[in-house]
This record gives sequence, C-alpha cells and structure tokens, in this order.
Amino acid sequence: MPPVVIFFLGRPGSGKGTQIKQFIKDTGFDVVKTGELLRERAKKEDFIGKKISETLLKGGLIPTPIVFLLWIPLLLNLYEKKTKGVVFDGNPRKLYEAYMLEEVFEMFGWERFVAVHLKISEKEVFKRLKNRKREDDKEEEVKERLRWFKRDVLPVISYFQKKGKLVEINGEQSVEEIRKKLNSKIKRFIKS
Repeated sequence: MPPVVIFFLGRPGSGKGTQIKQFIKDTGFDVVKTGELLRERAKKEDFIGKKISETLLKGGLIPTPIVFLLWIPLLLNLYEKKTKGVVFDGNPRKLYEAYMLEEVFEMFGWERFVAVHLKISEKEVFKRLKNRKREDDKEEEVKERLRWFKRDVLPVISYFQKKGKLVEINGEQSVEEIRKKLNSKIKRFIKS
C-alpha cells in the first residue's frame, strides 16, 4: 500500500512539533522537518547558507526552489526505503509548494495525503512563544511569521479544504485532547 503523507500546518507555537513527535512515535512514520533542514543548511558559510541564515533571522520565507533542493534527496530516500508514511512539519507554506509536492507525490505514486490544521489565535501565539526559547521567537520575527502565515499559508489550508483533504483541530486544548481528536479524525485517511 502506498504511504500516507500528512502536512501539519498552523501558526507559530500551535503545537505542531509536540503533536508530530507523538504521532510519529505512535505510527512509525518518517518526518520532514523543514525548519531543521534549513537551520542546518544555514550553518554552511556559502552564499545559500548565509542567505538562509539572514532570512530565518528576519522571520521570512525561504524561496521554494531552495526548500525543494533540501526536500528532494530526503523524499527520494524515503521512497527507496518504502516508507509507510511521511509527516511534513509546517509545510507546504505556499500554494505553489503544495502544487509542486503533489506533482512529486504523483510521480512516486503517493496519492494518499491530508493536511492537519492546528488552529490557535494570534493572542495564543504570543502567550506560548513567551515561554519558548528559540532564536526566531523574538516579537518582530513572530509578527513577520504571522503576516506570511496569513498571506501564504491560509490559502494552502483553503486549497486542501476544497479538495476534501483537510482536518481542522482546535489547538488551544490540552495536548492529550488534541492527540485524541487528531488520531480519530485522520484514521480514515490512513486506512483508505
């Protein structure tokens, strides 16, 4: 059976990382952590590394072709090892990333995918990020990430909703509540 691909989307601090960690522990799925890949690539002292580093510090979005340069070797590796499922942490972040990923999945024969939107308010974002210690969690960077979430990610969420491939969960509940709802709502996508 072809693998299932799950996109976890949500505002900064929505709990994606926490839910993904538990989900991959429960399912044995592989995970694509774009933020981690970018932070790692930013350590290289070349042109692309420096540009990624500058963009991340400003809370901006990395150009999609650069992101795909990092994704493709990883996805090919997962394809060759016959992964049973792939979780994307926080992606796709732009509509054409979603289209491009769908083309790649079509080539791989990965037709089962779903987007999970962990919904939290902007007020909740600032409350949560105060307690988190990350370099890109400074107020101005967070405001910039919220702007691009609204401009770029919300259309992606709408796109998956129109396709009947979206699961929305209130991310302002307890971690356990979210986990229960997540497991029950995406069961049909995994089983089909």
